[in-house]
Amino acid sequence: MNPRKSTQWLGAYLFGLCLYQIGIYFWPGGPPFILDPRAGIPVLLINHFSFDNKVIYPVEWITAAWLVLMAAMIFFRGKLLKTYLISELVLAAPTAYYIGVLAIQHGGHFAPAFNDLLLTIFLFCVFSAVPVGLAARKIARLPVRSSGTPG
Repeated sequence: MNPRKSTQWLGAYLFGLCLYQIGIYFWPGGPPFILDPRAGIPVLLINHFSFDNKVIYPVEWITAAWLVLMAAMIFFRGKLLKTYLISELVLAAPTAYYIGVLAIQHGGHFAPAFNDLLLTIFLFCVFSAVPVGLAARKIARLPVRSSGTPG
C-alpha cells in the first residue's frame, strides 16, 4: 500500500471519531457520560481538581477540536503523526486510569454496571488504542532521516 494512502486511512478514521465525539457533545442536555470516549477527563477534573461543568464542557470541546485538527493534518498533509501520537497518549491517560478504577475498585462512588465497564473499554480501544497503534506502526515505518552531519 502506498505510504501516503495508509496515512490517509488513519486521517479518515480520525475524522470518523471526530463525527462521533462532536455528535455526542451536541446531545441535548449534555453528552451521556457512558458514551463519552474521553470519560476519564471529566472524572479526573471533578475528583482530583474539583472543577465543575463550566470547566469540563470547554475542555471536552477542546479535545474534539484538537482531534479535528489532527485528523485534517494527517489526512490532507500526512504530517504531525508524532504530535498526534503523543497528544493521544496524554488525552487517553485519564480514561485508562478511569478504567483501572472501575475494574479494581468497582467504580468507587460511580458504581457502574459491568456492561458500563465493557462499553468504556470498547470506546477506549476504538478511540485510543487502535489509532495509537496505527500511528505508531506508521511512524515505525517512516524512513530514518539523517541529521546531515557525517559520522
